Amino acid sequence: MKKLYKNTLFQLFVALCTFSFVACQEFEIDSQPEGPLNIQIDALESYEALATSPSNIVFNISSNTPWTIESDAQWCVPTPSMSAASSLVAEIVVSLEDNVDREARTAHLTITAEGIDTPTTVAIVQASKEDLQVIDYTEPVATEGESITFEIVSNKAWEVIPSVDFLSDITPASGTGDDTGLGQRIPITINVPRNNGAVREGTITVRTEFQEKSFTIVQGGISMGLPEGQDIPTIGDYMGGTTSVPIVANTEWRVQVPAEYESWLSAERDGSNLVVTAAPNNLLTTRVGQVLLFPQEEVIGFEGIPVEVNQTSSVNVNGTIDFDPETGAATLQSTNQNRFSTKFSFKKGKLTWTFDEINIPDGSTAYFDINGDTWHWNGANSGAGWIHFWLRPKDQASELKLHYQWNEAYPTIDVNSIRTLEYETKDDPANPGKLITTMSINGEVIQTFSTVDVFTIAENELGYINQGQVIYFGFAGAGDPVGTMTIRTFDYVSYDE
Repeated sequence: MKKLYKNTLFQLFVALCTFSFVACQEFEIDSQPEGPLNIQIDALESYEALATSPSNIVFNISSNTPWTIESDAQWCVPTPSMSAASSLVAEIVVSLEDNVDREARTAHLTITAEGIDTPTTVAIVQASKEDLQVIDYTEPVATEGESITFEIVSNKAWEVIPSVDFLSDITPASGTGDDTGLGQRIPITINVPRNNGAVREGTITVRTEFQEKSFTIVQGGISMGLPEGQDIPTIGDYMGGTTSVPIVANTEWRVQVPAEYESWLSAERDGSNLVVTAAPNNLLTTRVGQVLLFPQEEVIGFEGIPVEVNQTSSVNVNGTIDFDPETGAATLQSTNQNRFSTKFSFKKGKLTWTFDEINIPDGSTAYFDINGDTWHWNGANSGAGWIHFWLRPKDQASELKLHYQWNEAYPTIDVNSIRTLEYETKDDPANPGKLITTMSINGEVIQTFSTVDVFTIAENELGYINQGQVIYFGFAGAGDPVGTMTIRTFDYVSYDE
């Protein structure tokens, strides 16, 4: 057993010596054994590079002999420029500077190797700096149509792109560009057809691979409208009326009222003038309408030239009131004395309110108040109006005071259910010299009064001289809790001669 152990150690010693001998033999082998000299380059014969921010060019050299690379241009630098002593394969990175000139340029890389007779040449062509100039057309194009010309200067391939069809007849519409640096101007012609519509415009864009420039072309067309500096016409007043304004046009014209305004607006042509008529304005704000002018002869696709008109309202705004811009409806809150006052003095006639909503909570002291202004009166008791109508919530009595007479039998009503309220004062046919006054809610007469006709005498028995009453309506003061109402329309019809 002991002898076997010694033999094993001896065999291990012999194996280690053998391995060391072989390893020493492999280390001493020449890494470039003798043989034919050779160099292999995977570069292309030529490369194209951008003028601005050009990408690096990369290729490889495999050689068993030393080599060098030389560039004939400072803007083109290869790295590395020679082989390392023990290198077999090397990656070459060629970096390029931006070309700031308007001409293309070319650099040459020459690769030579020891023992190799023929060098290898690689060409690098760098594009010229982008240079696009557009000398645009600035004059308006005739309505009858005409050929117009603009010019471009480009050292790159280009194309002309119109934004609208009437500018699409372009000659030439594209080109290769001129990179000689001479700055040659290229004329571009656009044949613009006759314009049978309103003034129109379009955009011309000249585009290269990296640049584009645009300008606008305007063509005259059918022209109709108010004279320059003419304000938007106001039609009569809140009671309606007619106004006439001149129209400046380069063709015969006619007028049309859009369907959405036909309920209160009409229009016609009178020679060179536009005559517009409006019905009474029952909104609580100025309303704006529109009529359209068209050529006398129908032009397909012509949408009409709008002329805006407006009409004042019959009321003044007192306090803070919100108006719906679409419908003109007015919303009031009982946060303060937020109400309207009429621009007219009421004697005989009819006042009609329509409501979208009324919300006056129980317990609120706020009320919708219709009362006459008393500043038109002279006399011992001036300051007391002859109309006074309060709409209060269900837990309070609504009241009507007419010509200093309280009506004790006034019915209780649900204020929040009111959608129409009408107040009318007219001659009483059954009582000559007197008036009859009615109050109606939702189409139902709720109270009737007959009183002395104070409108037809210069001075009544109390010494008052009545010139009519300015009507206030809305919230007379703050309420707690806050009440709101939305008034859709307010109509006024006068019975005075």
